[in-house]
Amino acid sequence: MGLTRREALVLLGAGALVAEQALLNGPQFGTAPGPLGADLASAANARPIPGGYAPDGTAGRTAALPLSDVELLASPFLDNQGRNTAYLLFLDPDRMLRPFRLNYGLATSAQPCGGWEQPTSEVRGHTTGHLMSALALTYANTGHDEALARGRYLVSQLAALQALARQAGFHPGYLSAFPESFFDLLEAGKPVWSPYYMIHKYLAGLIDQYQLAGDAQALDVAAKLGDWVDWRTARLPYAQMQMVLQYEFGGLPEALANLYTITGRERYLAAAQRFYHARVLEPLADGIDQLAGLQANVNTPKIIACVRMWEETGNAKYRDIAQNFWDLVTAHHVYVIGGAGNYEHFQQADVVAGQLSNFTCENCVSYNLLKLTRLLHFHQLTRTDLIDYYERTLFNQMLGEQDPASPHGFNCYYTGMCAGAFKRQPLNYFPAGDPNVYATDWDTFTCDTATGLETQAKFADTIYTRDADGLYVNLFIPSRVRTAGLVLQQATGFPDDPVITLSVISGSATMTLRVRVPAWTDGLPVVFLNGALVPDAAPVPISLPSSGGWVAIRRRWQAGDVLEVTLPMQLAFEPAPDHPAVQAVTYGPVVLSGVYRADPGALTPTLEVSSVQQTATQPMTFGAVSAGKPVTLVPVSRAAHEYYTVYWQTA
Repeated sequence: MGLTRREALVLLGAGALVAEQALLNGPQFGTAPGPLGADLASAANARPIPGGYAPDGTAGRTAALPLSDVELLASPFLDNQGRNTAYLLFLDPDRMLRPFRLNYGLATSAQPCGGWEQPTSEVRGHTTGHLMSALALTYANTGHDEALARGRYLVSQLAALQALARQAGFHPGYLSAFPESFFDLLEAGKPVWSPYYMIHKYLAGLIDQYQLAGDAQALDVAAKLGDWVDWRTARLPYAQMQMVLQYEFGGLPEALANLYTITGRERYLAAAQRFYHARVLEPLADGIDQLAGLQANVNTPKIIACVRMWEETGNAKYRDIAQNFWDLVTAHHVYVIGGAGNYEHFQQADVVAGQLSNFTCENCVSYNLLKLTRLLHFHQLTRTDLIDYYERTLFNQMLGEQDPASPHGFNCYYTGMCAGAFKRQPLNYFPAGDPNVYATDWDTFTCDTATGLETQAKFADTIYTRDADGLYVNLFIPSRVRTAGLVLQQATGFPDDPVITLSVISGSATMTLRVRVPAWTDGLPVVFLNGALVPDAAPVPISLPSSGGWVAIRRRWQAGDVLEVTLPMQLAFEPAPDHPAVQAVTYGPVVLSGVYRADPGALTPTLEVSSVQQTATQPMTFGAVSAGKPVTLVPVSRAAHEYYTVYWQTA
């Protein structure tokens, strides 16, 4: 919930004037509308470069591979994608559109949805934005015709409703499942959940439908909605806009920047800059950590927007904000699985053992942290620490947020880090929810249900990246990729099996093939090319293999070539920074969890470190002794419908 009008005015008051003056003395952000706002893009020498997928940013235009060029092969990732696709095609579009139609005065026989989509919810309609994105991602990656058809139906219906805006009493271009009067409340400082958050979801979904599914009508609807955002925000003075920004607005400035890239219309970039939330972003520009207490998922999308604003305006202040945030969060605010936040808020820096609960690591936060990491990676392809973090979070949290027992692949809200954690519906929102159900077909629809639809649809998007010299193999996931005239296939049982085999299926090309050597690797990788040991393919610097690097081989690759890389793993114990005796167990990038059939209790259990031994490789399993009793350890992503413990008192 945002601040009351009185709280906002007390907070902003003189502070707003100071912030505004400071901004006027330096780079311009979030300034009042008018000629100044219109001049910002040209002052920064920004020029939109159409083409590619705008959410990948300017660097991603050349670094990212189209989803259509990467195919997932048999693995848990493909299994998750399949369950997710089944759910996308199960959801009745007319039920999802019900609140939109009612909002525009149309009758509908469709049944209402529940959870956060229930008729009285102030965030009703948000899932439809994510659904448009997930359908577009699924179509782009798999070519599924039904995903394409459903996305086009949603767009056509939303376009028809948007055309009724004036008739419904709204301003032209308005599109939502709730009345425009919500924005009157917002601008008056009266309680309302987060109406601009929903506008972001619709705009992002429409952009995905246009760019990934080729629906030209989606761009028309998006442009009209962007025009409405520009009109609505251009009316507000700086202090009032800053008050509005106390309420969640998601990644709306990112979507506006993407719309600017696609259309070249500078009003969208000017509108995006009005969403510069000075109270949150100014400290980050100076590298100051004031994150404790901030709602993690409210604020992380603002940082993603900063990357896109840096790219589109050329202003390095935006870049500094994004890089400083990533550095601070990944070094001082994440748990061992890469997730952040307890009860949805950032904790004090370097407090982990003191912040263990079943409400840690909201999956929406990691969804956004990975989006941020991906954009930063495109600018620094050779930095392995970015992908090391991405891997840790993807394999331990995001892969495990889906229920493997559900044919619809429901996603949980939190990944708990306390003793006896349990993946389930969030008790703080659904106290009577079935403990064995992550979500439901029609009666949950939280933000994590919605972001999960996208996460499970785009696993292929960061496995590989490219530059003018060749291909980077970032992640070890069975897949087939087309690039530079080659079809390359990756076969691996990772993380259970540390061997990665890359085979050229067809084509030929001279290029450098790079395989990431993560920081967790236990010594130098073992590399074979066409059956022969390659002694000089070690990462640089060779003397510091634990710092990460790349196996890089440049040659003319042709059909039949096989590169095999083995990455030795080791068992390790990661101490909590605030209580070093409390530790998590890892094996390579995998975080291990002790699993229990019954609730083991809330006290952090002891673990005899010397007792931890691998007992099976397929699937990865370890045994140990805890409090004098045997306990089985498995990857935390595979803990499902059972109690699990990640952090231990070591002995």
